[in-house]
Amino acid sequence: MSEQKEKINILVIDDERLIRLTLNAKLRQIGYTAVCVASIPEAVVLLNDGGYKQFKAIITDIMMGDMDGFVFRDILRGMDESIPIFFMTALDPEEGSGFLKRIMEDSYSFYLPKSIKPDLLLKRVQSIVASRRVDELIKAKDKEVMESLNLGAHLQRNMLPPRVRIDDTNFYTYWWKPKDIVSGDLLEVLPLPDKGGNLYVLGDIQGHGASASLSMMAVQSFLKQLPSSDHFAAATPASIANLMHRFYTSNLGTASYMTALICIHHPETKTVDWISCGAPDLYVVDPMNKDLGEINPEKKGTLPIGLVQDTVYSEDDVVRTRLSDTALCVAFTDGVFDVYKDQDGHEPMSDQLRINLQNELLQDARLNNTVVASPYKFQLACEAYGYPVFIDDVTELIFGSLTMENDVLLKSIPMDAAAIDKMAQEIEEWCFDQNWDPEVVTQVELVFEEKMMNLFDHGYDMRDRAGEQACFKLKKTKKHVELTVWDWGTQEPSIAVAAGDLEVELELKNRDFSGRGRGRLMVRKICSSIERNRFDTLNETVYRIRLKDKTENGQETEK
Repeated sequence: MSEQKEKINILVIDDERLIRLTLNAKLRQIGYTAVCVASIPEAVVLLNDGGYKQFKAIITDIMMGDMDGFVFRDILRGMDESIPIFFMTALDPEEGSGFLKRIMEDSYSFYLPKSIKPDLLLKRVQSIVASRRVDELIKAKDKEVMESLNLGAHLQRNMLPPRVRIDDTNFYTYWWKPKDIVSGDLLEVLPLPDKGGNLYVLGDIQGHGASASLSMMAVQSFLKQLPSSDHFAAATPASIANLMHRFYTSNLGTASYMTALICIHHPETKTVDWISCGAPDLYVVDPMNKDLGEINPEKKGTLPIGLVQDTVYSEDDVVRTRLSDTALCVAFTDGVFDVYKDQDGHEPMSDQLRINLQNELLQDARLNNTVVASPYKFQLACEAYGYPVFIDDVTELIFGSLTMENDVLLKSIPMDAAAIDKMAQEIEEWCFDQNWDPEVVTQVELVFEEKMMNLFDHGYDMRDRAGEQACFKLKKTKKHVELTVWDWGTQEPSIAVAAGDLEVELELKNRDFSGRGRGRLMVRKICSSIERNRFDTLNETVYRIRLKDKTENGQETEK
């Protein structure tokens, strides 16, 4: 079956009937369909409500009735910025009317004298229409490519582990930032059976773009199957590297390779075993012991995975690092080193400044139980020092043992309604164990449930919600109870920043709220202040509930 030829419609606007008939006949000779109208208002009616999409070009006179062609162009540009307009006029460009200059102010406007020979007119129109069709094809292809890349980015994001996880003995958090839309960086976190720790694999595929992202997803899929293998329980960093190397060379060839840092964290023995396959070494920060010394004194390290086919990774390549309870392990891809003042690569950030920023952020985060936000704050710190441009994919992983004061509750929670209910009950029990006032406990529960259910209902695309987790910290200060929530939901705040007294208006407006949450107005009433921060893709919300003292006569006063 032969392809149907595309129909090309040209809108002709001229108040002279003879001109309309002549153009109609000439355009038909080259296979175009002319739609002719006698006035601009008639043309506007045709173009409204998306009607402009049927036309490949427009031929119009300049001087017609109450509206000239330039006013019409302004109207049209509000609909389509690039549809070609041919101004066909009998005006003399030498007479000083300035119309030629006005035509040239728009990149897609063209001048045609009414005295032009028909053959030249048709060639001119054909040439511009053909150029327009090429532009449309390019835009359509660009759109198709962008849709494919966005789909790839969505798949990549869903293949990564949750961005934070906190259990009874250890935790991790990470920042994964593609240079463009998709990334060649991969990260997998797998719990180790019977060991109480985790296997961490951080990789960086050579190259950028679609090819690197496809390789990333292939390796990520392979890693997710490892727990089902018979020998996973006895895995070591070296044995995992050998498995990855065999998979890479067998399935992805030797045209590319990947650097990898493979770590196994043992919280019970306070150690981490790791192997660097061409990747930056593991980095350890300890706010209680700032002079850790060299953690890899023998400078162990080996070849990237997939680089040389007969490479074998041995246990002699593995480094064992002893950790204190407060130590933080930091793994990152080499994109962390590629931070510059501008897109042209002028003045890279010095290694010393980068190390100082990371140390300061991590030490403060460990002391204040805000580690979940520290990799995201790193980007803002770089910007504050005048280095806003990361010219490569970046992934930074932070993990360690969970160390917590008895009066602080720090947990991660899946984006699941049942999990939110269960966590609210756990919060209630923990607060009563801390001997908190029952009224304060109820207020904390209300704020927590409203925030989490609002996040569950509106913060995430339903496709993404299943793989997401949020994190919260609960503690009491002298004057307040502070509930801090970190999430990766929509940037739009779910609760207004302002907080204060709303007395009668509160009860009236709160009736409009239904569902699981008690309402945003109620939260504003309960909280003395609500603070919001945004760190790249991470939202941080701090709710402060003022504590009250009781006087001798039993009256309550705010502290």
